[in-house]
Amino acid sequence: MEMAWNMGDNIFGGMGEPTSVFLAGNPQIFTAVFAVIIAVGVVICLFGLKLVRILSALIGLSAGVCIGIAVTSVFGLTGLQALAVCLVFAVILAVLCAAVRRFGAFVLTLISTMGIVSSFLWPRTWILAGVCAAVSLLMAVLSVIKTEAVVTVVTGISGGLSAGTSIAALIGLNDGNWWISYAISAALALIGIWVQFMMHSRKIGKREKVYARQVREEVSRESEVERARMILEDDEEDEDDSEDRDEDDITIINEDL
Repeated sequence: MEMAWNMGDNIFGGMGEPTSVFLAGNPQIFTAVFAVIIAVGVVICLFGLKLVRILSALIGLSAGVCIGIAVTSVFGLTGLQALAVCLVFAVILAVLCAAVRRFGAFVLTLISTMGIVSSFLWPRTWILAGVCAAVSLLMAVLSVIKTEAVVTVVTGISGGLSAGTSIAALIGLNDGNWWISYAISAALALIGIWVQFMMHSRKIGKREKVYARQVREEVSRESEVERARMILEDDEEDEDDSEDRDEDDITIINEDL
């Protein structure tokens, strides 16, 4: 567990001396933090596609705040003005991501892929940063074309990576055994992607059953209408034949007279 606490020191070390001291003296805090990260990672890993609108809205909210901070820094805004700008950008981007599914998938994939690639490449140079940006942008564009497939893969990997690294840190296997962390992450990612694809295929199967039932009902209605039309035509033909016979009978009678 000490390795987990050391990892926590690295994570929270930049938060200021009082916060670091508080967390260092409360190892339960680290356990709770890692437990939350694991739970959230597993949920994203298994249900990322189903939660795409919620996740997109949360990502959009965070991205909007970051954009707002950048804008306030450029224009030198402070206080309530800076807060209002951040709030406006956050709300607008969150609403857009939640309302427009493909746009939300684009933003979610862009930021999630950037986090995934960064965790492997550790972009400390402009070249690596450019590679991360290019890969992330490519995946984001693909998410607009093949939303379900790309979002499933990205959320599976992202959730599995978050949960796997946190599990490894929590049980003390993160320091010096990075391959174990990635192995756990890969296993969770594969399971999550498989589960998501299975749920999506079942959803498609249910849609196809509903569509097939509607087609059968439509064909059945058309058949009933056709049978009714044929019955009406038969009745009209019978009436015409009856009238013809009556006219023939009248003609014969008149001739006899």
